[in-house]
Amino acid sequence: MLISHRDQLSFSKLPALWCYLKVAVYSSNPLDITDIELKSAIMQSLQTHHGKVGAMSHVDVLKITPQRSHTQVILRVNSKHKADVWSAVTLIHSLQGSACSANVIQEAPLLLALLPSSPPMGHHRHQAAVVF
Repeated sequence: MLISHRDQLSFSKLPALWCYLKVAVYSSNPLDITDIELKSAIMQSLQTHHGKVGAMSHVDVLKITPQRSHTQVILRVNSKHKADVWSAVTLIHSLQGSACSANVIQEAPLLLALLPSSPPMGHHRHQAAVVF
């Protein structure tokens, strides 16, 4: 049985339900924060700055990675509430009693897009790290 051109299936182009945010949190003291503490701080900021509407936003802390100069966090948020979560995260100024600042450094519709880029395929030369 053949399917004619006009009877072929089509896929909807609805926007993705989730989006992913990569956040850098800078603090004068090293942070040893759990996902529950960070989610609580984000939800408190949403409630404070966006009221009841902000408090309804869905946020998942997927990964917390301490770096040398900051702590990197990957969040999963509902696409409808991305702007509210983005602003609430950047308005957090204290974690664990230490002053801090948070910046969203990357946003992606797929989690895979937040992974570090892989080295180019084939033969390549080792490049020395840049020293400032």
